[in-house]
Amino acid sequence: MNEVTILSKHVRHPKIATPARFLFALFLVSTGLMTMGFGVQGYPLPDEPSPFRDFMQALDNTGYIIFWVGLVKFIAGSLLFVRRTTPLALLIALPYTINILLYCIFIANQYLLLGIPDFLCNAFLIYAWFDWYKGCFED
Repeated sequence: MNEVTILSKHVRHPKIATPARFLFALFLVSTGLMTMGFGVQGYPLPDEPSPFRDFMQALDNTGYIIFWVGLVKFIAGSLLFVRRTTPLALLIALPYTINILLYCIFIANQYLLLGIPDFLCNAFLIYAWFDWYKGCFED
């Protein structure tokens, strides 16, 4: 990689992308800590039977999945606070945001107001930092 290529990287829409990055980071760090707590103490389940309850009970029964999801969210959110590690953090968060969107659509519709913005924020930030990913698509 030559110097001209490195200097030509820029963030698209920085006046929107920077606050979005910090809000997304805060969201991931806080919900990551909360999710790790659920992994240790158990996930609070509703009393009435539902696909949501069954799914979360199955995850809780594994004894480890919920904690590790929370840890990955926490790490990705922490990396988002540093501009240099933002492209890596966005890629780390992408599988989580895709999964949470699908989870909200198919299992827990009550959380769509969190799942859709979560995914859209990650997608927008990947677009904003896309110059860092261009090399993956070039010959």
